[in-house]
Amino acid sequence: MSEGACASGPPPPLGHTPTIGVMCIDIATKLQKHFGEEYHSYLAASYIKYLEASGAHVAPVWIGRDRAYYKGIMDQINGILLPGGAVFFEEAEMKSNPKLTNDCVRSAEHIYQLAMERNKLAKKENDAGGYFPLWGTCLGFQLLLIHAAETPKIRTDCMHIQQAMPLRLSEDYLKSQLLQDLPTYAAEQMERVPFASHQHQYCVTEQSLESFGLANDWHTLGTQMDSSGVEFISLIEHRHFPFFGSQFHAERAAFEQLFAGKDLCHESHTPQGIELAQLIGARFVEVCRRNRNRFDSPDEKARHLINNWQPVFSGLYQDSKWLQCYLFKKEDDYPEKVVRNTESDKKET
Repeated sequence: MSEGACASGPPPPLGHTPTIGVMCIDIATKLQKHFGEEYHSYLAASYIKYLEASGAHVAPVWIGRDRAYYKGIMDQINGILLPGGAVFFEEAEMKSNPKLTNDCVRSAEHIYQLAMERNKLAKKENDAGGYFPLWGTCLGFQLLLIHAAETPKIRTDCMHIQQAMPLRLSEDYLKSQLLQDLPTYAAEQMERVPFASHQHQYCVTEQSLESFGLANDWHTLGTQMDSSGVEFISLIEHRHFPFFGSQFHAERAAFEQLFAGKDLCHESHTPQGIELAQLIGARFVEVCRRNRNRFDSPDEKARHLINNWQPVFSGLYQDSKWLQCYLFKKEDDYPEKVVRNTESDKKET
């Protein structure tokens, strides 16, 4: 099997609905302020809606668990999205903020390493069964490259960015897994329409890829520039495995239309912006369809789905960055049996 074939994976089964895990993020201080300090992690509901809009089921992936947990969940789901967030990496920063945690950093490391092991083995043994996709958004994008480089020093300071921007496509973007079939009109719109919501103060540059020995394995598909003229990577993929990352938040175009406070990425909410952002999500979901994992039973799948929880309405607060969020306590876990047999139910009543 060629490197390109391994990257593309087996053809997706017709009508298969993939289950994609979204890794939780250490709780944001603003969410604790409004909803209570007992919460340990959260998920912005926009990630869930973004994946579901392209035909996926979604399961939360807990943080702060041992490696065996991640191995087990990755035996059942068809891919994982590492979302954005704000966490500290340095011990000194953690000691000065004792109430904060960065469990998602170690959890993402387990996920990255396990996914790398599976894809390497699949390539070596010509076995498509080990094909396992990953996507990283904003912090998640940085976590992918941090764990690839084995150091957070691969990222650099850039000017604080909070705005929607177009994408500067690389000259060879068509030679990629993600954008190889991108229509010309869509490529032209991506370079013109501000569909990509940026909310970050750290960047990864192509110079960093070179310096940390990653340029041969990672393919830059698009870039942007901060207000000081620093060019940074905005969209990337692995050259051999189904790993993808965006510095921008594609999910925000359609699903974070803030109204209580100022929406600094409002330009992404146009019909064109939403279509372009969702196009990228649909391509990742299609990649995940190629993974062959299945849950052992409908009940086992139902136990893991995000539908077992309800989001809070965080968008009514002026300082909120999200319309809805799922909040989790440290002890939260997947529920026991949830699938009901309707015939049995009738006999019980």
